[in-house]
Amino acid sequence: MRLLSMAACVACFAPTLAPAADVTFRDKTITMLIAFEAGGPYDLYGRLLARHLGANLPGAPNVISQNMAGAGGVIGMNYLYNVAPRDGTTIGVVSQTVAIGQLLGVVPGLKYDVREINWLGRLNSNVEIQQSIRKSGFTSFDVAREREVVVAGTGPTSSSNIFPRLLNETIGTKFKVVTGYQGPNSAQLALERGEVAAIVKPWSSIKATDGDRLKSGDVMLNMQYTTTRHPELPDVPSVVDVARTPEQRQMFGLLASGSTLGTSVAAPPNVDKTVVATLRAGVAAALASSDLQAEAAKAKMDIDPLGGEAVQKLIAETFATPKETVEDARKFVERLAR
Repeated sequence: MRLLSMAACVACFAPTLAPAADVTFRDKTITMLIAFEAGGPYDLYGRLLARHLGANLPGAPNVISQNMAGAGGVIGMNYLYNVAPRDGTTIGVVSQTVAIGQLLGVVPGLKYDVREINWLGRLNSNVEIQQSIRKSGFTSFDVAREREVVVAGTGPTSSSNIFPRLLNETIGTKFKVVTGYQGPNSAQLALERGEVAAIVKPWSSIKATDGDRLKSGDVMLNMQYTTTRHPELPDVPSVVDVARTPEQRQMFGLLASGSTLGTSVAAPPNVDKTVVATLRAGVAAALASSDLQAEAAKAKMDIDPLGGEAVQKLIAETFATPKETVEDARKFVERLAR
């Protein structure tokens, strides 16, 4: 469990902590739009923030949660960008792949520009880990360089499908992706039954469900699908670490960049800057509050915050990726879809 102290959490948001004195949400209701179905990680984090946000905004508004699922988060993001009021009364938790999907141009129905969205802050990063168990014989990433390793794929654009195939093409690994698994639970059953040798799960989920098996050495962590190693996992390689050329490293980093955006909350474009500053400060204060941190700890939910300005910078960095790298990534993702 990685929960930050209040002081450390506030430090993550330091540039955005000065709300405008003349902004108030008194007698207003803020809608927390969640672009995914109820019960999933985005929903759990969005509702967690919603329960504590009102108390940390001027005027103590009521904050309600509303799910708008569909098309991998595209429907909710389209609504936030094109339809939601621009007065700060509708904000949203959106997919971690919104920037990558737009940049690559491979998401049907996309009608937004994430560079114009007002990012309010990140609740948690999403560190995806390729995990195996001892009886599988897949005891380290190097095994996949030497022989075929069967892995579970949980969706055409998931890390569990994209990265093994990408590594096969670029550095010569021998992964065999078996697709059709509906999600982490069905993939986990396949791993236990010996149908596959590895699956992909978030680090926060592994800690919550497999802690004892990690300690005993029965569960092994082979690869982080991230741009940098998680502070709690300094000895587990990140996917960019196995790149053989600078060009490969750029491409791997682009496709893994969603893990850094993680679960973030945003406001529509063209919201008044003073309102955006106030919302950013409210998100920061809510995430730093002892009440939210206690609830997150009880639910075994990691909090890994990042301020809205820093999230905005992450988006800008993604779109600064060299055109050649973007084109290579686009061609690869399009091949997967065929």
